[in-house]
Amino acid sequence: MTMKDKIGVISPKGLPPGLTNKLSPHLNSLDGKTIGEVYNNHFRGELMFHTYRQLFRKKFDHVKIIPYDEFPIVYVGGDPASQKKIAREIAAIAKEKGCDALITGNGG
Repeated sequence: MTMKDKIGVISPKGLPPGLTNKLSPHLNSLDGKTIGEVYNNHFRGELMFHTYRQLFRKKFDHVKIIPYDEFPIVYVGGDPASQKKIAREIAAIAKEKGCDALITGNGG
């Protein structure tokens, strides 16, 4: 590689404003909501999701958790087509189970 070569990089800042207009609005509260867990097989998710569940149930009276083992595990990497396919599968499962929110990933 020389100084004239260009390489593409992905910004850690996320997408520019305007490209995220398809995101759901933030929820005012998680009380009475259903939260789905989507695990990326990183950083001791079994322990972390157990901890999250305890904390959510302590803070919110009527929260329902759909555990990560009811969703496909999402592995980091892969080609964009595969990533989009798994994202559609997760979205369909979340909708079917009545999720209001998802916890996606777990460290890395």
